[in-house]
Amino acid sequence: MAGILPEKLRVTDIKSRLLNVAQTSQYRLTLPVPSAVKSRVSDLSGIDLDNINLLCSEANLPGSSLATHDVTNDYHGVTEKMAYRRIYDDTLGLTFYVDRNYNVIRLFERWIDYISGITDPEKYKSPFTNQRVAYPKTYKNDIFLTKFEKDHYSEESSVRKAILEYTFVQAFPRDITAIPVSYEASQVLKCSVSFSFIRYVVEKTILNDVST
Repeated sequence: MAGILPEKLRVTDIKSRLLNVAQTSQYRLTLPVPSAVKSRVSDLSGIDLDNINLLCSEANLPGSSLATHDVTNDYHGVTEKMAYRRIYDDTLGLTFYVDRNYNVIRLFERWIDYISGITDPEKYKSPFTNQRVAYPKTYKNDIFLTKFEKDHYSEESSVRKAILEYTFVQAFPRDITAIPVSYEASQVLKCSVSFSFIRYVVEKTILNDVST
């Protein structure tokens, strides 16, 4: 705008702003397993459903956009865009380290088995088999992802202060990506799972001072 002078910044001001940026590596995933699915994985040895979140090595947070339509107003040749609906990306991508008992893979395979109505794997091997898909309310759960920074830590309460909290409403695993194995240079085995959900909600936690 005319008449407004640019803000004068000192080197220390610029430095403090550049250093106050968020990192990708600090987050916490909370992945509650539905009760109906828990009964299917009770025989997995050494699996801790409450701490399986710790094996999550990567999360790809989805985005959203606004659907718009064109509106021609009274001014000749001028067309405006008006928003009429919010559209959510329908995929949350999570990557997990696979433990030596392969419980991570078995958990998500059995979760999808339950959704697709597979009750007996032996019968499912037959070329002539039918199954009924489970009711959505039995295999869906909210998933929570909290994004924080490593320096936002309270020594008194020993609790990290959240910056952003994502809630993925009524999520369930939709697919497990192909898992490559090879006799070439050995690497840590990972399993990527895509979750579908209805929508997500982002809430910001108010901190005393996020600039320090």
